[in-house]
Amino acid sequence: MKKDTLKAFSNLTSAPIFGGIIFLVLIFGYSETLTYLQIISFSGISILFATLIPLWYIFYFVKKRKKTQQIDYDLSDKRFRTKPFIASIMSYSAGTIILFLLNAPVFVKGLMFCYLVNGIIILLITLFWKISLHACGITGPLTILIYEFGIIYLPLLLIVVPVGMIRIKLKKHYPMQVIAGAFLTIFTTWLQIVYIIIPLF
Repeated sequence: MKKDTLKAFSNLTSAPIFGGIIFLVLIFGYSETLTYLQIISFSGISILFATLIPLWYIFYFVKKRKKTQQIDYDLSDKRFRTKPFIASIMSYSAGTIILFLLNAPVFVKGLMFCYLVNGIIILLITLFWKISLHACGITGPLTILIYEFGIIYLPLLLIVVPVGMIRIKLKKHYPMQVIAGAFLTIFTTWLQIVYIIIPLF
């Protein structure tokens, strides 16, 4: 497979884009209990705060530094990840608050909350080690999807395998960084579902 094709697939499965897809799947899964206005509102808010704002900031951040520093849109050098992470966490915080105020379905606002908490955890790890954001961004949201709609969605977790292999082939990560990313957000998201989202949301 050509390198450009691998890069394209890698970009499509980045955390912000994949997260936006899972938000839409969740929201349309609740379509029988929501009005059309709610579906449009929750979809727009979720994509804005989980996808568009984080992506916009990454493009802005990289473009501003690309002329003077060795930086790419993957933020391959973990030293450049702190500010985009903080911007994303702020976006997830705003999205969580708005979805709460609009009384969004439990796992829609719950997923945004998990993005917030997982983002903080991953940021702290990134200060010391370059964990795979792609792997984190796939297994975390899928954990909520599986919990809410059943084990029929369990095979979707296998998406992380080709994505992880591509990240390794592109020399963006070592195998352990991908494996750690995949299992980290399954574990942290599951804990949040059981001990925070179900009891409190």
